[in-house]
Amino acid sequence: MALRSEYPRPHFVRNQWQTLNGPWFFAFDDRDQGIVQEWFRNPLPNGVQIEVPFCYQSPYSGVNIQEVHEIVWYQREFTLPPEWEGKGILLHFGAVDYHAIVWINGHLAGENKGGYASFTLDIAPFLCSGANTITVRVVDRPLTSQPRGKQKARYENFGCWYTPVTGIWQSVWLEAVGGTYLDHVRMVPDIDKGTLCIDYWLSGFEPGLTLKCDVSLDGQQVASLTTDIEEKHTFFSDIIPRRDGVLTLEIPDAQLWWPESPVLYDVKFTLLKGSQVLDEVQTYAGMRKVHAENGKIYLNNEPYYLRMILDQGFWPEGVYTPPSIDAIRYDVEMTKAFGFNGARKHQKFEDPYYYYFCDKLGLLAWCEMPAPYIYDEELCQNITSEWQQLVIQHYNHPSVMAWVPVNESWGVDQLTRKEFSGDPRLVHYLITLYHLTKCLDPTRLVVGNDGWHQAVTDIIAIHDYTQDADDLRRKYAAFKEDRHTSVFTHGNQILLDGFPYQGQPIMITEYGGVKAEEQGAEGWGYGESAKSYEEMLERMAALTQVILDEDEICGFCYTQLTDVEQEVNGLMTYDRKPKVDPDRFKAIFGVDPER
Repeated sequence: MALRSEYPRPHFVRNQWQTLNGPWFFAFDDRDQGIVQEWFRNPLPNGVQIEVPFCYQSPYSGVNIQEVHEIVWYQREFTLPPEWEGKGILLHFGAVDYHAIVWINGHLAGENKGGYASFTLDIAPFLCSGANTITVRVVDRPLTSQPRGKQKARYENFGCWYTPVTGIWQSVWLEAVGGTYLDHVRMVPDIDKGTLCIDYWLSGFEPGLTLKCDVSLDGQQVASLTTDIEEKHTFFSDIIPRRDGVLTLEIPDAQLWWPESPVLYDVKFTLLKGSQVLDEVQTYAGMRKVHAENGKIYLNNEPYYLRMILDQGFWPEGVYTPPSIDAIRYDVEMTKAFGFNGARKHQKFEDPYYYYFCDKLGLLAWCEMPAPYIYDEELCQNITSEWQQLVIQHYNHPSVMAWVPVNESWGVDQLTRKEFSGDPRLVHYLITLYHLTKCLDPTRLVVGNDGWHQAVTDIIAIHDYTQDADDLRRKYAAFKEDRHTSVFTHGNQILLDGFPYQGQPIMITEYGGVKAEEQGAEGWGYGESAKSYEEMLERMAALTQVILDEDEICGFCYTQLTDVEQEVNGLMTYDRKPKVDPDRFKAIFGVDPER
């Protein structure tokens, strides 16, 4: 059985599915001969076995090679169940880094560019009876113009950049659907009106379709709506009917989603043609609201103090890929056990089960775009394209409360240089990403540039890694005097010139990162290491107390949940062992200050 054999997408579930995780044939193509030699029509030459969905750089892949190979190929056979005959067949990839081209039985089925967004191909036209062959070519070059996050683009690890990830790193699976099926939905809760508005998109229009939506709580139906899908056109096009529509359901006496009480409503969609079921999807929704007002962050119309942890999502065995869903659940459970009510998933979009457990167990999440680095027009195209996909794909998670398109000016790194000549594209890029996000999702907060150099933003997010509480207090006092100050650790302005402070909520979204020599691990933390775990705890408490003492600060994000490779400043070791009793961390971070 494959290591990751569970249904891969728990927030949009179909019953008829088949995993393609497990052993595949795998080959490097360093001379870029595969397309010319038509590897997609033949067995891969010199192929070895790899365990999908683990990248070749990871131990769990079975390959575990660290050298740079920019072009890799995958291949395997599969056979469809007899009862799927005549159905539409969808091939899903959770994530492939970076540019994937897919063939089925030697026929080009499609391609995708982007290392974090999922993609789906309709492969029914290319299938035959009996065994079918899927071949995937992936190009992943160590370029700073593609979203890398914390993947190094140098020969050796350095600073806080780690093992790179090439190729398939999330699950691959098949689903059977009708000739027309539900492509995706956008569920918009409105707790003020007590409604759940659902925008839906079909794969296409055909006459005689009906969409039914049932909402239940604890097995009891609370709302149901059935609509006939009418042929719709606009003034600008009367050739192809539109494939989208809207449903609005009243949710009586709506129970709200909170981290402390994560109530979820079960939602089922059934697409019918007459009495024939074309598609059926199970999902869920949370009734909750996020907004900022008068310098405060509000959850469900109440001021809410954010106590967050930075979580990078690397694993010793799988690098980017968690070894199991139990391991993912453990990280969420430990985050809550340490006293946090939220997590900033740093420089990575995570396995779908991470957001699922945040939804189910009650943990707020910030979603952050993995960074490119040096601005150019290719970078701009790459990021704006994939960022839109990621926002759409993660929209329905009630745990997701904020979007972070840029971190620490990565992607506009020229802003941090003394020789910066004032290239106007850089600030326009920051502003564009803010408004582009709001175009897709006006219901959540957007952090324009987490750390510094902020232009348009819903939260003023500050990073500082001093290890001295008095120093942090002095720096923050200077910031209160001048919101454009460069006093914090990295010497960069918090707000860019020309962008005055407009009363946004203020948070310290990176601090701490304390290493304790008592751990005995080689690697680094921020500043001078603490000698013992006791000194580590004292330093954490002192720094955190400075933040709690500032009335205008609305929350914090401590660095970080786990050690990652050469960075050993986590609350847990890289193999997920807490460094001290979790209750001792909770005593520091779990304090809910009176507001």
